Amino acid sequence: MILSDLIAARAAENPNDVAIVFRDQPITYAELHRRVLACAGGLSALGIRKGDAFAVLVRNSPEFIILAMALSVLGGVVVPINFLEKPDRIALILNDAGAVGVLTGREFYRHVATAAKKVPTLKHFFLREGEHKEFKEFSTLMTGAPYAGVADVSSDDLMMLLYTSGTTGLPKGVMLTHGNFLSNAEQCRGAIRLDRKDRFLCLLPLFHSFSWTTCAVLPFELGATIVIIESLLPFDPVIAAIWKHKITLFVAVPQIYQALSSKIRGAKAIILRLLNPVRLCISGAAPLATKVHENFEKTFGIKLLEGYGLTECSPVAAMNPEKGRKIGTVGKPLPGVSIDIRDDEGKLFGQGEVGEIWIRGANVMKGYFHKPKETEESLTPDGWLKTGDMGRFDTDGYLSIVDRKKDLIIIKGLNVYPGEVEAVIAADDSVREVAVVGKMDPETSEETIRAFVTAKEGRTIDKARLFSLCRENLAAYKRPREIFIINEMPKNALQKILKKELRARP
Repeated sequence: MILSDLIAARAAENPNDVAIVFRDQPITYAELHRRVLACAGGLSALGIRKGDAFAVLVRNSPEFIILAMALSVLGGVVVPINFLEKPDRIALILNDAGAVGVLTGREFYRHVATAAKKVPTLKHFFLREGEHKEFKEFSTLMTGAPYAGVADVSSDDLMMLLYTSGTTGLPKGVMLTHGNFLSNAEQCRGAIRLDRKDRFLCLLPLFHSFSWTTCAVLPFELGATIVIIESLLPFDPVIAAIWKHKITLFVAVPQIYQALSSKIRGAKAIILRLLNPVRLCISGAAPLATKVHENFEKTFGIKLLEGYGLTECSPVAAMNPEKGRKIGTVGKPLPGVSIDIRDDEGKLFGQGEVGEIWIRGANVMKGYFHKPKETEESLTPDGWLKTGDMGRFDTDGYLSIVDRKKDLIIIKGLNVYPGEVEAVIAADDSVREVAVVGKMDPETSEETIRAFVTAKEGRTIDKARLFSLCRENLAAYKRPREIFIINEMPKNALQKILKKELRARP
């Protein structure tokens, strides 16, 4: 199978079922299938063929999905781009992918147009709505005859190039196949109870693998409905959409659960709890603090399951089960996914020992685009992915993420995992968010520990209290030398804290 087969199959089985709701307008599976084939026909008329890369830089919308599935029909390659990127970064990605076309929105037109001047392979330019200069309206792609051919496309073919966020360096193109995504959707189905009656809220940006797989591929595999939200903020339209469209599955990142817990209180929280249609919430893409987890469930009375993954795994690798979950862990490996804890030489660690997380399964990427050296460093000959994340298994087989290998701080030869320090500081009621990083002293060549914190609304942080907490709960070498109170954390589009920027602060 290939990804577009999901739409074709659902359109044949239940043509009148709603596939997408966008701006309160429903699109049935039959209509979605018609638009996908029409778009594929338009792309084919432009000369788009198997292997051609087409970039997408838009907010969440049906057009993102239609273009991606149309390219799937032809064997083309989707290149989603973070819409927060600057022109130079956009040009770097477009050039690396060899993109021949791009779809964007009017709000991002200037950045894309500036970047396009540096990309000689680009020939086709489209706007999601309207047209401007050389950019045509996307709908014009769907005015001709629908694609009626049969492209030579298999599950092993490249479907998407997802560029890493580049928080630790230049972005790398993660090569993900049709089979990677289809396998991961099936693996997710094996971990939690889902069916075609579920309604998913597509809130996270679709350019991210977590959103694409769990909020598009998985629902389409089920024949379920996705309700598309264009932007993460503000939250009021999100809450309204949950009620209006009877959302049953809510997928988000920890920062959203933290914000919901802190912003929605009193009568509004009680009403939401009583009338809430959501039966299950999923958290991923970043560590979920135990306190945030407990506060969310206490406030809304909804079960929240934490999982773990990374882009290179399409992206989900582990998930807490609905029954028998363990707060503070990311659960157990998905069915069909193997996870080991190993050292740098590949030696297998036992239960309770901290080491690097290695993953193997049908969801693991083909490699990094045009980067054979990096691919060889990350993928073993027998298919194990070295994730760069540090973790451990407990005696019941539940996985805990300790930290990123690259975030490890070394103090006089001793390892300090930022997550442990962050958990201590986050226990203070005045702290909204905390990030701990290491800072190298150029004179001594030794690292020191620095903590950055933001305050909850209407609260004041007492630094002395935080230092006291660290003295009470941490060994001397694990304690922050400095604590900085800042207004906001630097974040990417998924609201993940950019520790690279914090490390760079003087």
